[in-house]
Amino acid sequence: MPRLLHGVFRRRRELLLDLVQCAAEAVTEYMSGADARPGIVVSIASAGDLLQWHPHGHLLVTDGAFSDDGAFRPLETWDADAVMKLFRERLPARLIERHAISQDLARRLLAWRHPGFSAHVGKAIPFEDKKAIEDVACYIVRNPLSLKKLVYLDGQKAVLYRSRMNPSLGRNFEAMDPLEWLARLADHIPDAGKHRTHFYAHYANRVRGERPSEELGHQKHEEEQPKKRRCSPSWARLIAKVFQADPLVCKRCGGPLKVVAYITHTVAIRRILDHLGLSPPEKPPPVDASMGPNRPGRGHAGTLAWLVEGLEGPEASRR
Repeated sequence: MPRLLHGVFRRRRELLLDLVQCAAEAVTEYMSGADARPGIVVSIASAGDLLQWHPHGHLLVTDGAFSDDGAFRPLETWDADAVMKLFRERLPARLIERHAISQDLARRLLAWRHPGFSAHVGKAIPFEDKKAIEDVACYIVRNPLSLKKLVYLDGQKAVLYRSRMNPSLGRNFEAMDPLEWLARLADHIPDAGKHRTHFYAHYANRVRGERPSEELGHQKHEEEQPKKRRCSPSWARLIAKVFQADPLVCKRCGGPLKVVAYITHTVAIRRILDHLGLSPPEKPPPVDASMGPNRPGRGHAGTLAWLVEGLEGPEASRR
């Protein structure tokens, strides 16, 4: 979108939802007919390559639309320019409705020789390739900051952030004061209670809730069938995905580990930790209640240290 509108979304963060709604509506209008609608997953993004304020949206869309009878109708071809024009028509109108811009500014935006808006359509992914779909889904909801690109110059008291070449700035890095860097990073923290990922059209919660009744012809089962609980990924897979370390791989030989038992007895856990030299420190003696708030050991640091030591060990894991 034009830079002229960036400040509008920075001052009024609630408009980010309208931004992605307009994008989803534009894609739906482009793809769907009178009785068909696509499945859309939208992620709100606010950061550019160098962590500058750059509001935009990422969409994960089905390569076709679903009709009312549940049939899937594949899309023959994508036209990014047509999608951009639909989005360009919707967004200024929505901002006028939200009293964010004036009608005069909207007319000037639509009268520009160069539209100022853009839409990129990636390559289609076969539905059998679950790994590629998961990678794209992880990409659209990624964090705005990458620690691999961040360098802190302690001697110069500066932060250096590298990325790919920015055509508007003419460089591939950004150097700034640490406080300025923190202020820029804080711009991308979502407001409390605001979601960054939304589902539209065929994937909307309301549509998914109505889908079973439509498929059954609005007839209720005589007997409620027990709902099958969706099996969640294993704890080991989640740990490996987040921390990039597989807990079921031996550090010595690299072979797979197997869980043979779950130990919950406190005495047995303490003996194992003692044998491995991993026993937690003993709890400090209780603080005398007669000590005032300004006496040693009663400050926030002393209380926090006592709480941390008190929560360590196998008993804490059971809690």
